[in-house]
Amino acid sequence: MSKPATLPSEDSSSSFWHTEPKLLGHRSTESLPQRVDVVVIGSGISGASVVHHIFNDFDNGEDANNPDVLVLEAREVCWGATGRNGGHCLPILHEHPHDPSISSFEHANFLALSHLISTQNISCEWNAQQGIRGLYSDEEVTLAKAAVDALHHTNPVMGKLCRVISDPDELLKAGLSVPKAKGAVISDVAARLWPYKLVTAIWERLLQDERLNLQTHTPVLSISPSDHGTWTLQTSRGAIDAGKVILATNAYTSYLVPSMADLIVPCRGQMSALLPGSAFSGSSRTQRSYGFVGPHKDDYLIQRPDEKGAHLMFGGGRSFGPSLGISDDAEVDENVARYLRTALPRLLFSANAEQKGEAELQATHQWTGIMGFSRDNLPWVGEIPGSSGIFVLAGYTGHGMPNAWLCGKSVAAMVLASDVDAAVEKCVEQGLPRAYLMTEERMKKSRELDTVEVQDEGHAFRAEVVAEEA
Repeated sequence: MSKPATLPSEDSSSSFWHTEPKLLGHRSTESLPQRVDVVVIGSGISGASVVHHIFNDFDNGEDANNPDVLVLEAREVCWGATGRNGGHCLPILHEHPHDPSISSFEHANFLALSHLISTQNISCEWNAQQGIRGLYSDEEVTLAKAAVDALHHTNPVMGKLCRVISDPDELLKAGLSVPKAKGAVISDVAARLWPYKLVTAIWERLLQDERLNLQTHTPVLSISPSDHGTWTLQTSRGAIDAGKVILATNAYTSYLVPSMADLIVPCRGQMSALLPGSAFSGSSRTQRSYGFVGPHKDDYLIQRPDEKGAHLMFGGGRSFGPSLGISDDAEVDENVARYLRTALPRLLFSANAEQKGEAELQATHQWTGIMGFSRDNLPWVGEIPGSSGIFVLAGYTGHGMPNAWLCGKSVAAMVLASDVDAAVEKCVEQGLPRAYLMTEERMKKSRELDTVEVQDEGHAFRAEVVAEEA
């Protein structure tokens, strides 16, 4: 049975994305306010989105729609999954082909982020580029073909944006650099970015609004109902009375809501920033966002701009070390780290690594981050049943960048609404997938599925995989 997550670890492994830090130790006020309209717990992309949309989309000049907002962060700003991820925004349009709202929503997220970055002139290395999902088994190819075919019927507009290639000659002609793959899904909707720079830029702008109070190094220890219809948050620095509470806590959600421990399970992912070497430099650099999917394989890759160091940002390798149920991002697994340093030449070149002279790439940074794996593989968005005034957006299953921004917009609308049910329906009308909503019915149906642990067996740590690689 899944155990609740722990608090974020006080110490953490050193993410490359944190090498140009912002807002370190930020506290808008010396002491915590005793009462506040809205508390947001978490300062990654989900928390940033909620506050951005509260202040920018739903401000009509009335006091009721101009709440003061307190953001509580256990560590530094954007120190969780958003500051530790793979640097992708890659909608997987064919993943849920029988619910056309999901592919449309992920695509809308992509466009919304692109628009935000462009209009606010945010320097975060955003670059739209082709997405390649290499498929390393016949079963993966069959499933992908069926999914893309279904998408063409359920959502033709999105279906036109992705296609499957499995013919060896076509794969070679397309120059996708996945020579050992059985096939590949090609997507016209993908981007690379420096996610931490995006989120900290958003917070820096938001902090110009006097309604916002941001407090780092202030973990929330518990949430309980007060005697007067609000919520009491016990923090490491004292108690706060809040009208409404938003959990932008992803993998750590069950620490504050233990009943969700079997619905969102922490999973440690591992990343590396690798120096490119001659094999990945100049005209040989990668120009695409990559995923590599197959038996015991779920890896991902982008390459940073040449003028910025051209680091290969490569993550995955979960079969090589423990991951599921781990909330601690302070440790780096050496077996996973070794795999990440050595796998790329074999994945991207038909010749062996020794011939390329790149048997092992040099890592400047190796780190971990904690994802929140959802039992039904979809995010959880909305008011928690039986806890009026507490809202959640979490459980992205390693796929937060194409989802979180507009999930945050929906939660902002729900939080400010006098009629939450009506706001929910309006959010669905505007594109939020109904399947994402936090409802009693969905919780019940999810608990009829296999546990996250059972579902994850194909990617979980296996000692024999490590032995085969040695």
